[in-house]
Amino acid sequence: MDTDFLVILVIAFGIVGLIFLVIAITNRCPACGSLGHGFKSDKVWDRETGHAYFVCRTCGDKQLKGQVSADGSVMWSGGGSGNFDENGDYTGDAGGAFGDGGGDGGGGDGGGGGE
Repeated sequence: MDTDFLVILVIAFGIVGLIFLVIAITNRCPACGSLGHGFKSDKVWDRETGHAYFVCRTCGDKQLKGQVSADGSVMWSGGGSGNFDENGDYTGDAGGAFGDGGGDGGGGDGGGGGE
């Protein structure tokens, strides 16, 4: 009985690992190839143009991914939405599958914010 459970557990972990690998490969950074880019990237915006960007934490490459409205709300092109405050800190609603990531730590110790 215990070996059956272990076999099922190993198969389940293998499937989950394969899914994460596919997500990492398909959402890697186009500039440097970082596999972590699809799971966690900084969100910044340009106040003058209103463009919102995903920024690779490894190489700093910026990709245009959304448009920020006058009130600071942003709709990401991959799905999901969020808000930038007047300091440029981002908070998301965790709506899209890797579309916005649900926030980046607000620019403090955990994330880049609007720098």
